[in-house]
Amino acid sequence: MSEKEAKEDEKEVDPKKLEKLEREKKELLASLAGGDFSKQKTKVAHILNLYPESRNSDITLALKYWETFQPDIYNPHGILPKDLFRLERLHYIVRARAKIQNEYKVFTPNTEVKRFRRKHEEEMNEAVLEDAKPRRLVHVYADETGKTQNFVVVSSVWVLTGRAVFTVSQAITSWQEQSLWAKREVHFAKLGKKDQNTLKKYLGVIVKNREFLSFKSIAVEKARTKRSIEQVVEKLHEHMLLRGAEHEIESKRIGLPQKIEVTLDHEQSLDAIALDELRRRINKGYVDKYGAEVEITQIETISSRNSPLVQLSDLVAGAINRKMNGPEEKTHKDEMADLIIHMLDLQFEEDKVEGLDVAALFKI
Repeated sequence: MSEKEAKEDEKEVDPKKLEKLEREKKELLASLAGGDFSKQKTKVAHILNLYPESRNSDITLALKYWETFQPDIYNPHGILPKDLFRLERLHYIVRARAKIQNEYKVFTPNTEVKRFRRKHEEEMNEAVLEDAKPRRLVHVYADETGKTQNFVVVSSVWVLTGRAVFTVSQAITSWQEQSLWAKREVHFAKLGKKDQNTLKKYLGVIVKNREFLSFKSIAVEKARTKRSIEQVVEKLHEHMLLRGAEHEIESKRIGLPQKIEVTLDHEQSLDAIALDELRRRINKGYVDKYGAEVEITQIETISSRNSPLVQLSDLVAGAINRKMNGPEEKTHKDEMADLIIHMLDLQFEEDKVEGLDVAALFKI
């Protein structure tokens, strides 16, 4: 960057505006991590995150945006003039991209493109669309439960491709908007006696998208370890992410290289420092086994309110918790737990948790 450009970037900005931009940036990244595609900005960020070439080319960005979010209109072999009125306007997409890159400073283009845009935007040679390959990206949505009960449980939903995050989230959201659950969060703890049929329909949507998903859970009995609950939860997440990636790679459901993004419910018990240390340890484990081919790039914590995939992980964790820690007297909750476990094929096997020195029940 030249001295002049550096000075331009360092111009004084109103502190209130900086605070507002930082808040908007956090909200955007939280929506992206949670799979909440209700806003256009999140959709644009999703494309920028998944297709690095789109960060350098507005044409590539627009085409991938239309292909992903308006597949019923977009035609890669030729867009009809009448369809141009139905596709999201290019300048709206570009405006969102500019805000994300220039103001939030995320998903930025490479340095040469950045300089070129500033001086010769109208003369830019757009990248060939065929070069816009998606990153190999797995998203893991995890939740924990049972911390005050006999068994501690960590459950996770693995979305095996970056594009599938929108596919699955949209399938759940579209169904939910027309269902009896249209105005509620999906949580196992909130399931009532009248929810059985609706739950079955919801699970049917998940099963239809099963090819994109993998479910992994781990449970350990607290009485068999002397560690604190925070240490137990941390080790369970670590073991689940290490063994989970190993299983997906060995079964060839995902290939190398691979980036992994992890999203947790903000109510989890690990603070920011613990999560950063957790990410570092897991990445070291990946390096020992795969070199630089596998990496967790981020661990985000968000509210489940607008994330259908965090809510799904809560539902799975709640069902397993009910089976592990439920009271002897059976209720409708046990029937629902059985339904979830049966339809999603959640069966445990015994395994060893490194660092806890105890056996655990583990589903991969």
